[in-house]
Amino acid sequence: MRTAQLIGPRQMVVAERRAPEPGAGDVRIAVHVVGLCGTDMEFYSGRRENGYPFILGHECAGTIDALGADVKGWTLGDRVTVRPNFGCGRCERCREARDNICPHSRGLGVTIDGCLAESIVVPARYVFALPDGMGFEAGALIEPLAVAERAVRRAGVCPGDRVLVLGAGTIGLFATRCAVLGRADVVVCDPIEERLGVSRTLGARHAVRRAAELDALRGDGFDAVIETAGVSDTVPIAVRQARPGGRVVLTGIPMDAASVETRWVVWRELEIHGSFIYDIEDFASAAARIRDGSVQALDLVTHRFSLEQVSEAFERIASRGGLKALIKIRQEDI
Repeated sequence: MRTAQLIGPRQMVVAERRAPEPGAGDVRIAVHVVGLCGTDMEFYSGRRENGYPFILGHECAGTIDALGADVKGWTLGDRVTVRPNFGCGRCERCREARDNICPHSRGLGVTIDGCLAESIVVPARYVFALPDGMGFEAGALIEPLAVAERAVRRAGVCPGDRVLVLGAGTIGLFATRCAVLGRADVVVCDPIEERLGVSRTLGARHAVRRAAELDALRGDGFDAVIETAGVSDTVPIAVRQARPGGRVVLTGIPMDAASVETRWVVWRELEIHGSFIYDIEDFASAAARIRDGSVQALDLVTHRFSLEQVSEAFERIASRGGLKALIKIRQEDI
């Protein structure tokens, strides 16, 4: 099978590899579409590393083409996506149905080879059926939307809340839309004007390029601040912009340590929450939003590439030349 392999920082090659066979409890998926995200770019740039060669990618959709022993509820040809972080199923966190924070989890394209390949094998319990009529492109975007769903839920966003979203990448824009759907008044901050324009079409009341501009909009502070940029500099901004008694949700993952003025956390009795990926409820909610059209996920797609164009795809996104890129793995999807 064809795969796209990272062989060093900013070095992608298309290479053949033997197609995997599903073990007991696994299914094999013929991958059709893969979305690129910020985590992929961290590995591509060399800021994160998991050894070389390595296959990136965790946002995908395709069809089941092989079943392992003891797999029930799935048939060949089923159209699916994947929750790409696999809990061990045995630890206390997994028993609490919080497998997103399982300390023994494995992540496609993060700790194990990912889905920039013609076929992948995954545990059947982490496969999610695409809603009727949903295409593979939209199906691959359920995963990033679920990340945003969880962040908004963790923020406790209620109708009438004033919400600040820091960062207008895919997750930030999806979070903006989810908060707007929750009837919140949303402000977005991002240095890229093109992304701010998209946030306005998604319902943001204000969109600004510089944190200094937020002071004129904050009043006594925002009810909820959702940090999605994954940059250490934005974490203290999130804390400063929250109102007394407000909520701060950190969903980006900075590679550098962030400095927070803890006196503001204490004086204002702020609630600070981490939000890591999602659970099955977030995943199902994301799929429903795309299916009913309340989130037009494909509107965020700015580029589409074939597997052979994978280097061009990574370079384009690395240069901030666009928003969301999709890789079409199979020729019939191009």
